[in-house]
Amino acid sequence: MSQRIDFNIMCPNDHDQMVTFSQEEFEEKLKAGTLLFHCNTCDTDWQPTHDAIAVFRKAFAKNSD
Repeated sequence: MSQRIDFNIMCPNDHDQMVTFSQEEFEEKLKAGTLLFHCNTCDTDWQPTHDAIAVFRKAFAKNSD
């Protein structure tokens, strides 16, 4: 399994959150349709945008170099 990376994300209500994934975990959850973020501050759940997914993939690619 590859290294896990911490990502700072913003919930829809502008609260900073951190999630941690390995590339395999991320792609598995994305493919299964189970990738859902949760904000502990306002108890909101949301799915990542296409732009957010691109940022994650870019970070994984950079980390594997």
